[in-house]
Amino acid sequence: MGVSTSGECNLPTRVRTPAYRNLLLMHDLDLLSSLAHRLPGSAARTGGRAMMRSWLALGLLAGCMGDVGAVDQPLDPGALFDQTDESDSPETIPIDEEETGDPPLAYALVGHKARVTAQSGLHLRTGPSTSYAIILTMPDGAEVNVIGVSGGWNKVTYAGRTGWASATYLHTEAPTGAGGTAVDAAIMRAQSGVRFSYHWGGGCWDPGSTAYGACYGNCPNCTHAGRWGADCSGYLAKVWQVPGSIALTTCSHPYSTYNFRYTRAHWSPVARSSARRGDALVHHENGAGHIFLFESGDGWGWMRAYEAKGCSYGIQHDTRMASRNYIAIRRNGF
Repeated sequence: MGVSTSGECNLPTRVRTPAYRNLLLMHDLDLLSSLAHRLPGSAARTGGRAMMRSWLALGLLAGCMGDVGAVDQPLDPGALFDQTDESDSPETIPIDEEETGDPPLAYALVGHKARVTAQSGLHLRTGPSTSYAIILTMPDGAEVNVIGVSGGWNKVTYAGRTGWASATYLHTEAPTGAGGTAVDAAIMRAQSGVRFSYHWGGGCWDPGSTAYGACYGNCPNCTHAGRWGADCSGYLAKVWQVPGSIALTTCSHPYSTYNFRYTRAHWSPVARSSARRGDALVHHENGAGHIFLFESGDGWGWMRAYEAKGCSYGIQHDTRMASRNYIAIRRNGF
């Protein structure tokens, strides 16, 4: 290609910004591919998702990772490539921020039950920071009652004790009765799927299970191990409960991203600038697409989202942007 792979950034100075660094670290190929025309030589003529993947693999963009200062979300450059997820490692130390160093990105909903999602256990503390004493360690899968929230920590009751635990490792269980709005229920279903594996053509998970499954390879030529998992459209259909009510543990895949993008079965398009909690953003072109659930943020900027992100990532609650070919859609009744 006639460009250095020795750690030097090959992007022009005018595009070396924190936003681009975030995209590189997040491995968002939809948005990265829009940079193709800015790169030199043959790269500018043959850009796109495949080329961006090749450039990343060759290290062409690696020198751009660290030359623009801090980013809003401290992401690990190692997440660009397939690797063992932290939840699969043989860790035995109970978790909270003092071990992970990562800021919490989700909260369990106050007034609902939640489950611990830390295989090595989760500390219950006397206050909402690691400077407070440990009361006890809650095992993975433990059920707690969520009674408060403060700065990335949830106040919970467990085994007759009340304390604080990292919200990162608490996920609200799907509701079993009345209460809340249809959007609230959808968000809780989305939360209950976080950490389950990406399963091409799949659409089911058990909120009470820690058998998250695993995906290997590059989809659609990927393989899946385990009972539970979903791809992006299977996940969204189950979260939205379309075409109708169905148990999360019943595997189904009624729609593709093509259906969500070009049909109006149980949803309608809305302006991206008007996107609100519970909406979805979708694109589909040339036989490929993606869809994710919008939680908060700017429909044309940074957003908090729930998505079955891909084989290497599984189902995540993350922060992302979306390229201009995405449209926003809203479920009927939301």
